[in-house]
Amino acid sequence: MSGPKVSLYWCCKTDEGWKRYPAAMGRNGKIRPRYAQVGNAQIGYPDGHYECRYLDNGKTVWKNVTDDAAHAQAEQLHLSHLLTAQVAAEAAGTKIVETPGRIDLKRQAKEYTERQIARGKMSSTETFTTAIEEFLPIVKVQFADQLTEAHILRWYAALRTEKKNSNRTLANKHQAVFAFLKWCGIDTKKLAARRPSFTEKAVEVYKADELKTFFASLKTPYHKIVFELLLKTGMRMQEAMFLEWHQIDFKNGTITVKEHSEDGFDIKDRAERVLPIPSSLVKHLEAWKLEHGGKLVLGTINDTPNWKWLPLLKRLVKNAGLNCGHCVGCREQGECQRWFLHKFRATYTTSLLRAGIDVRTTMRYTGHSDLATVMRYLLPAELPDTQKKINSIAW
Repeated sequence: MSGPKVSLYWCCKTDEGWKRYPAAMGRNGKIRPRYAQVGNAQIGYPDGHYECRYLDNGKTVWKNVTDDAAHAQAEQLHLSHLLTAQVAAEAAGTKIVETPGRIDLKRQAKEYTERQIARGKMSSTETFTTAIEEFLPIVKVQFADQLTEAHILRWYAALRTEKKNSNRTLANKHQAVFAFLKWCGIDTKKLAARRPSFTEKAVEVYKADELKTFFASLKTPYHKIVFELLLKTGMRMQEAMFLEWHQIDFKNGTITVKEHSEDGFDIKDRAERVLPIPSSLVKHLEAWKLEHGGKLVLGTINDTPNWKWLPLLKRLVKNAGLNCGHCVGCREQGECQRWFLHKFRATYTTSLLRAGIDVRTTMRYTGHSDLATVMRYLLPAELPDTQKKINSIAW
């Protein structure tokens, strides 16, 4: 049994005054922010807001939701589910009443997740989903106004003792859940004045011999180009996943890192940038393009972003005999914790600094906005490099 259809419109300011048009949808099924479907064309109108349209007892209702595309799409879905539930309840002789002013945590978590997915925040969505699925059963409250500091402390204790989470994992889950609570309009300072702390671990980079063995073990061209690009550009995972061919300037040997709002991908810190790439990578990309056209440089066979690079890396590392054999991952899952995607970016950043490229230029290439963050990558030189210099000292 379904309820009234809920349609989403972009109420916008045009040259002819304010108009309502159906919200324009991208190829990925998500709303194109601030675009309207006008006949067969999708036209951008920067000023406006979204409205949900549905019938209530034969009367058309327009509900102003927001000017944020992802939130509007989540609200459309929520409203559709609510109206369907109300129709089913009435058929059963009962009634659903939403308590005004109270925030249902489970329902809001679902909307928040849908909003994150609509914005293309797949990594943060996965982190939040894991955190909230642990959080709700532990605190055992339905509404946000029932939460107290005691509930939060109980959650912390359970993560440490029952879930065996490290302090860093605890801090990450705290950040994910509290971002959600703030989105719900909750004053989180009353629940926890400070985020759980942890000791910042030293930056890890891949050693030259590890990389040599790893790349020598790769047999599939796709695997080679994926990890070579991550290593030699320092691009974040999603930046590389959504990379399109037109962003590569083969003549000048550069890549323009940019966001793809129409596909729901926004760059962290809005760090659009142009970065130079080594001639060896340019050559390999040119050869790769001859065999694999499409839109995405590193897409799947269906020319969609590939979200499975991390498990792919773990499998390739194990097959190459590069598992460390000491970490928890190696002992329990056979997947080495010392191999992860961000480590390619750390290796790239450290390599630039060791090559003598100044910090500000390095920041421009990596897209970092904080000087202190980049300085963490200024690691001491490897022992073989310093051993010669030490031996040359006139003691």
